[in-house]
Amino acid sequence: MMSNIDAPVRQARYFELDSLRGLAALIVVLHHLLLTWDIETEPSSAICGVFLDLVNPLGPEAVILFFVLSGFVLSLPAVKEKPQSYFTFVTRRIFRIYVPYLAALAISVMTSFCLYDHLTHSIWVLSCWSGPVTWRLVWQHVMFLGVYDTTRFDPPIWSLVYEMRISLFFPLLCAIVLRLRMRWIFALAFILTAAPSVIDKKYGIVGTIPLSDTLHYTTMFVLGIYLAREKGRIADWFKRLSRLAKISFGVAGVLVFAFAGPQFTPLAISIIHLRLTLFTQWITALGAGGLIVICMNSGTCKHILLWPPIRFLGQMSYSLYLMHFIVLLGCLDLLFGRIPLAAILCLVFVLSIIVSWYCYRWVEVPSMNLGRRLSNVFRNPNGA
Repeated sequence: MMSNIDAPVRQARYFELDSLRGLAALIVVLHHLLLTWDIETEPSSAICGVFLDLVNPLGPEAVILFFVLSGFVLSLPAVKEKPQSYFTFVTRRIFRIYVPYLAALAISVMTSFCLYDHLTHSIWVLSCWSGPVTWRLVWQHVMFLGVYDTTRFDPPIWSLVYEMRISLFFPLLCAIVLRLRMRWIFALAFILTAAPSVIDKKYGIVGTIPLSDTLHYTTMFVLGIYLAREKGRIADWFKRLSRLAKISFGVAGVLVFAFAGPQFTPLAISIIHLRLTLFTQWITALGAGGLIVICMNSGTCKHILLWPPIRFLGQMSYSLYLMHFIVLLGCLDLLFGRIPLAAILCLVFVLSIIVSWYCYRWVEVPSMNLGRRLSNVFRNPNGA
């Protein structure tokens, strides 16, 4: 474990939410490992197929949880009436999200450049690292500009495009939501999700306009802001529940988060012109909100989430999310067909934990501390 000197300088925070984020990152990793097994082996066992169909949707759901968590955590200073200046907020977000992203992108681009012509029969590798590196695509990844293939180097980074874009206007969004009544908050969320349908219909290009999905994923941040605003009232309400009611609420939250949204997705896809697939993600977001409520107010859940191994996972959750697919592609490229796939996936899991820890230690922590120091220096130019 790290020494106190190495740890980032932190404000008071809810470590149980860090752990929840770590579990969500672990779900994404397991989702990709199981998806790799499904794609590369095409299992004929009916039981195996049912299990994979049940578990695989959890990866995208975990990303929705990331968005709701970000909205919740980022709005807490404003809820406590201690909002950060726009410069401080954006500077810290850049060094928290963007700089580690650039490091992961550099590693992925270099690995892809070295291995793209390496002979392999892995479907995953052929779909991502099959062609030469184009510097135009690299530049688009660096600048988050235009519509481009976010699966080319490191597929999970697609969510960071929206995370960073939304961060640029999050202080304004937070200020608006904190002043709205509940019915107007949900009206705002509906408008933000419905807007893509209007935009796509007007321009006749479904699903390719960056603004449309950015507006939709903003609704997940809106829900997080609302939960942060009502945190005290929700805590009082939760305390009044019986033990059975608390358990029932927790189970319902898990089921809604994990399974309710995906159950409606096939129906939504069949009428894709109405963009109902976006509205099904609301169901998942509400389930994610329920998980946050449970983690914040259940003593049992807090005790579990503060268990050192889970806290360890929470510390490096962002690096784990960034790096695991690069490790997966690299191992498949070098080892696929030479050793059993099960052995490769086990190796990927272990290496992902190790690589992510070192990335957290040597990239994330210095980047976060540098962002805090820069924001403090410019905020207090005459300070020490």
